[in-house]
Amino acid sequence: MITETVSPQLTAEEVTTFKEQGYLGPFPMMSPEEMVALTPDIEAVLESDPFVDTGSGNAPPNASKRRYKREHNRHLDKRVIYSLAAHPEIIGRMVSLYGPDLLLWRTNFFVKYAGSKRIPWHQDFNYWPLEPPVICSAWIAVDPSTVENSCVQVIPGSHRKVIPHVKADEDMVFQEMGDEKYYDANDAVDLEMQPGEFILFNERTLHHSHPNSSDKRRIGLAVRVILPFVTVLRYDSPEHGLPMLHGEDRMGFNKLVAPPGNA
Repeated sequence: MITETVSPQLTAEEVTTFKEQGYLGPFPMMSPEEMVALTPDIEAVLESDPFVDTGSGNAPPNASKRRYKREHNRHLDKRVIYSLAAHPEIIGRMVSLYGPDLLLWRTNFFVKYAGSKRIPWHQDFNYWPLEPPVICSAWIAVDPSTVENSCVQVIPGSHRKVIPHVKADEDMVFQEMGDEKYYDANDAVDLEMQPGEFILFNERTLHHSHPNSSDKRRIGLAVRVILPFVTVLRYDSPEHGLPMLHGEDRMGFNKLVAPPGNA
């Protein structure tokens, strides 16, 4: 399967920075005005139930489970979300970093309302059923993402070592967190973004966000991209497969699916 070609968009210096720091950006994907205009369509997705196989006989999920599914892998059933994940501004830069063959594994919305809990310091690969765990993530700002409403923070260079993860505190969203004995949170960098901007980081870059103590909502969309030599060991659902974002799958390790239509 071969997809539309995009041109690499990073300089040699930017590629070196990514390798040394573990992240890049923010970059503009679209103007803030364009993202604001698109936001009602995104909100409609978050208010809708995802496609499910009604022939499976499974009982309806409970309310909290439904909320989780509404924010997870919506690129599989909503074209507007797939189009964001597959945007040439993102994919061109990922091609610069990882080469021409890219598969879309997951998308996740991170919605922080006023009072939302803290996301602890963590390295993403700790949680993921991938072998080997080689992933490039994009984080797209739908709303303004500022220090005030708990923007993403990263620790530059933290991807150069594996951080042990331990049980998280009760006031955190995740069940595990990076062991604080192995990093210095004083090295954190705030990654403020306007709507339509995005950052890139890899599977070992330490990142987190504080509780949202403001009255301003913060929606971000995380895009998880793998290479064909990475095997998904456990799929999220029976209908979960991987769209080919760019290039070819010469390995055949994973289940491929077509992107959703425009309906």
